[in-house]
Amino acid sequence: MLPAADPEGAAARSAEAGIPAALLARYGATNRQTHRRANVVVLDVPTDQQGPLAAALRAIGIPARPPAVVQPLLNESVPLLHIPSVWLRGLTGSGVRVAIIDTGIDTAHPDLAAQLIVSADFTGSGSGDDVGHGTHVAGIVAGSGPVYRGVAPAVGLVIAKALSAGGGTEDTVLAAMSWASRQNVQVMNLSLGGPGSPTSPLAREVDALAAEGILLCVAAGNAGPAAGTISSPGDARGALTVGATDKTGALAFYSSRGPVYGARYRKPDLLAIGGGVTRDAGCTYVTGVASARATILASDPCVVPPRYVRMSGTSMAAPLVSGICALLVEAAGPGDPVGRARRIRRALIGSARVVPGTTKDQSGAGLVDAARALALLHAKASSAA
Repeated sequence: MLPAADPEGAAARSAEAGIPAALLARYGATNRQTHRRANVVVLDVPTDQQGPLAAALRAIGIPARPPAVVQPLLNESVPLLHIPSVWLRGLTGSGVRVAIIDTGIDTAHPDLAAQLIVSADFTGSGSGDDVGHGTHVAGIVAGSGPVYRGVAPAVGLVIAKALSAGGGTEDTVLAAMSWASRQNVQVMNLSLGGPGSPTSPLAREVDALAAEGILLCVAAGNAGPAAGTISSPGDARGALTVGATDKTGALAFYSSRGPVYGARYRKPDLLAIGGGVTRDAGCTYVTGVASARATILASDPCVVPPRYVRMSGTSMAAPLVSGICALLVEAAGPGDPVGRARRIRRALIGSARVVPGTTKDQSGAGLVDAARALALLHAKASSAA
């Protein structure tokens, strides 16, 4: 019941709940809402009277507290990586461009249409998403839905379709990366990989773009638990190579591991939530990450109504980090892109949470933490000033 519609009724309900009208008047409080099913009364109270009124209500046996903050979330993954507290700082990726090098997106999806800036097809199969992978990845980065909200819902999406239902080759990925790099992007997501080495064309392109100040988040691969299984271009030094955990924060068995043979650096760099795999379930990804569903996956066993689907893998972990990078780019503000990218990379790695029982070759610096990364980025900026 809303007081504006029935002020006398709302006051009566409040009184029935045991809240004396005289008590409210003493502290300048008025009824905002009454919720019969939830057994809750919502009050508007002057800021300086909130504490005294709460104490007075507790004294007569009525618990009272400020309303808890509620945010729309991308399933469980976003809060587990402490992203909502970054949103509370007003950061949503506004003014930042993120390139998704993948299978395209379903432009009809309501969570993504407004974010799309430009797209190009490098496969010859058409610009739509005929796999569903790219739409899911884009939703993790930037979905604007009321429930399954992406990490950075205000970013602009630059979509380069490099893979299709028929697969893809490194030349199309290379062309897509090159084109996307000319679209004024600050972050690039590559939830893809294959055989190669740190000197492969894709790895060299990653290193070159990283040297120009683009943050490239690359999936580590799903070839674990064996050692030496990092995919290329995730094996590039310049990549932010992302392995996966399940939703308990434990290293996912499928997440590819280092070392990168012949390299003097370690991979992966970080972990993010990629979800679990349940082989005998009707939906293999029942504990996976829910994100935007392309039309092509309407009959998938992992559909989440109305327009979502669950998937698992390092492909899902990488865009979580891409979205966090976009938030940190917004927080860092304009300036030298190379220096900014370097500071963000250091903040992400320096603030990651160690995953117990794992080695550097398995988990890198640990599980990414958006709030800690933002705090470290600000701390470094303050000390530099």
